[in-house]
Amino acid sequence: MTDEIKDRQLSRSETITTLAHYYRAEVQRSLAWRERLDRTTNWAVGATAAFLGFGFSHPEFPHAFFLFGLAIIYTLLLIEARRFRFYDAYEYRVRLLHQNFIYGVLAHGTLSEDPGFDNDGVHWQAELASDLRYPQYKMGVLYALGSRVAANYIYLFMILIAGWVMKIKLHPQNIDRWDDYLEQAAIGWLPGWVTLVFMLAFIAHLLVLLNMGLKKRGGRDVLHTFREPKEP
Repeated sequence: MTDEIKDRQLSRSETITTLAHYYRAEVQRSLAWRERLDRTTNWAVGATAAFLGFGFSHPEFPHAFFLFGLAIIYTLLLIEARRFRFYDAYEYRVRLLHQNFIYGVLAHGTLSEDPGFDNDGVHWQAELASDLRYPQYKMGVLYALGSRVAANYIYLFMILIAGWVMKIKLHPQNIDRWDDYLEQAAIGWLPGWVTLVFMLAFIAHLLVLLNMGLKKRGGRDVLHTFREPKEP
């Protein structure tokens, strides 16, 4: 006859110890994804500087060289948006622990007695346990793209687009007339006006993503203003 294994209820000290060790691990994983975000941004900044330097130092390079640069930066944007979704998923767990566990330890010197229910009536420990067993993203792809565009990439894209405009004007020869500008804006058999329309559509696309990225998500992305502590 097999012995029955009964679950033993953890004591309060055992629960706090478990949460403390888990908190350290989750913070480390969140920081690892934060570093990956910064690394991708550094790649994008370096690539933008490289395309500007090579584009203007070599007059023989066509202006399509800058369009290739935009494609490279957009690829890095896609990579960073994916990393940002992972970072946000793990940071969500850290925030749960900050607001419900660490806060209780600092404010009361023990595990908070606050039931810690969210707006849906779910206890924070049950929410954390559910997210560990069934992990999922906390934001959509478009919002992640928009958030990274608003944070860094809108500036990189605008710098490259400005460089592209100046490249058409200066190389292969300096021009002043609009008709000549359209002629130099052509790419192969594509006329210049088609290239400009494509670029306007790309800019409109960036503005849509920028607007999506600037939308607030409630308490998830709010930093409270500093307030002087009240005197006892």
